[in-house]
Amino acid sequence: MKKIKKYIPALTAVSAFSMMLNTCALLPAKAEHVRKIVVLGDSIATGQNLAEDEKSYVDLLEEYTNFHVQNFAQDNYMTGDVLACMQDTQVQQALAQADVICINVGEHDIMDEFLATADSFMKEFSFQKFTDVFQAQLQDYGFTDENDLIPYANEMASAIRTNQKTAGENIQLINQELEKYPDAKIIYQTAYNMLDTLDFIDTLSTKRKSAYNSIMKPAQTALKTYVNDPITQFAESHDNCILIDTLTGFSGNAWQYTNLYDLELNPTASGHAWIADTIIQESGLSRSGDINDDASVNASDAANILQHAANIGAGGNGIFNDDQIIGADVDGNGNVNSRDASQILIYAAWEGSGKHYFF
Repeated sequence: MKKIKKYIPALTAVSAFSMMLNTCALLPAKAEHVRKIVVLGDSIATGQNLAEDEKSYVDLLEEYTNFHVQNFAQDNYMTGDVLACMQDTQVQQALAQADVICINVGEHDIMDEFLATADSFMKEFSFQKFTDVFQAQLQDYGFTDENDLIPYANEMASAIRTNQKTAGENIQLINQELEKYPDAKIIYQTAYNMLDTLDFIDTLSTKRKSAYNSIMKPAQTALKTYVNDPITQFAESHDNCILIDTLTGFSGNAWQYTNLYDLELNPTASGHAWIADTIIQESGLSRSGDINDDASVNASDAANILQHAANIGAGGNGIFNDDQIIGADVDGNGNVNSRDASQILIYAAWEGSGKHYFF
């Protein structure tokens, strides 16, 4: 994800803040409503297998917006698990109060059996990475001909189809559950195809490319027909639903955004950054600190906060709408005042010096 940068000298930012403090009478402006995001899904939403210093897309949403996030996703959840989660009383209460429902489903249904079969195949022939199936000198692993790959590729393709019908049925039921929350903005992600694409696909022989396609194409078909089509149809028929097309966004970049080579389903840190950035751009969620919505966080935003607080202090109603109040409360304490302006100026100064600062 691109960091928001505005290059202004630290001295200028601090000086501007000092002058504004001297000219404005400041009182706190209480944000009346804390916006809530409820997250449903699987290990993609939990950030499973990310390094300690890496962030999931949910972490990034919480960091870059001032929404309170409740994450009910669990590692390895399949569509049936998500459906059961949505029928839990505690989850239903959270969904009823949510401003935004963010959901991803179906990845594990389609890919888990493939991953298990591929892992077994790798262990049988002592491959170090999944890509060895297509790059290694096969005679070193007991194969006599590239055609020997075809039965194994067919077995992996068959595994992909194992849960596809159940996935489709469950997603229809999940969609019915989502119908119960018409007041929430629903952010629905399509499932990506981790098999699309190897970065070295053009270097493969015809037979090895055929073996790869015999795996990739069933995954493509299963994801489209049983997962992404019902998700897309729901999004297109509901005004409160925004579709995040992760399938298209990851297409051709799976080698960068997923961990296919290590047979790991979940996105890389780069993949998570793409998801979070796209959600923020497509859904209009307030980016913390960017009050004037110019894709920069700088002294102009701090000045707007001070004007809002001064207006409140003078007996007015402030100059911000509800979304701006959420974005302005960068310290998350429910008040919009000089402390938030100060944080923004510190942020701008740090980013301007090439360093990173987090609210």
